[in-house]
Amino acid sequence: MFISVAVYAPVLFADMPDARIVQDGNKCVDLVFAEKFVEAQNVASDVIRKYPDSPAGYFLRAAIYHYQMLYLRKNIYEKQLYEACSKGTSIGEQNKGKNAWNDFFLAAVMGVQGNFERVNGRLVSSLKLAWRSMEIFRELNENDVGDILYGTGVYDYWVGANARLLWWMPNVRDNRPRALSNLETIRVSGVFTKLIVNYDLMEMYLNEKKYQKVIDIANGVLEKYPTNSIALWALYEAYNSLKKESEKTAVAVKISMKIQGEKDNAEQLKYYEKKMRRNS
Repeated sequence: MFISVAVYAPVLFADMPDARIVQDGNKCVDLVFAEKFVEAQNVASDVIRKYPDSPAGYFLRAAIYHYQMLYLRKNIYEKQLYEACSKGTSIGEQNKGKNAWNDFFLAAVMGVQGNFERVNGRLVSSLKLAWRSMEIFRELNENDVGDILYGTGVYDYWVGANARLLWWMPNVRDNRPRALSNLETIRVSGVFTKLIVNYDLMEMYLNEKKYQKVIDIANGVLEKYPTNSIALWALYEAYNSLKKESEKTAVAVKISMKIQGEKDNAEQLKYYEKKMRRNS
């Protein structure tokens, strides 16, 4: 249920975001996890209308497109994602330094685009965006904006995971344990990133071969969002790696049933069939 207010004055965030944006931002993330992307975009558009001088709504809009494309297994909203990131970056830069939450969302917009680039194998462009984002995050105080641990944690983890490839970068260190610890903290105390960090941690723990952690997080997500495709696939990958055949098969059946019920499912089917052939 949304709070109804007759008039919204254009405002910037003070020490803490307005309660309405916390509510709307987390409602948006909730809809993403329920894979109700159209409804999530409606909420993001409402945030943009209420807060035209903040990059927050554009961060949400870009993040929704990113996760929707992961869900569909095809990049049909790439143009829209870049447009949202460009607009959010422009607004954030105009207000840079006025308050911490503006700067957080400015860095977060860059982070979404950087993550999209990384997922699509564009490591150099991903790193350029990550560097810009990190310069802003590191100017902020985590006591004021605790969610910066999400941004720095994601950056530090993937730099550490790719340390050998990034030998040419100055001051490259493998800080994965600290990064994972910070991201676990965000799972408990994050304002806007408390839920979305689960997606990152499932991917990271798969990469770390910590499969029981993947299973625990995925099952936690599925308790509330029983058809969440990212959690289902993470669970499948963990069971496959542990050679738990009956559990893996049960999850594969759930994934298949979900895909069969989709209209725009060609790429999802192709991905599913490829995985099943590879793991048979």
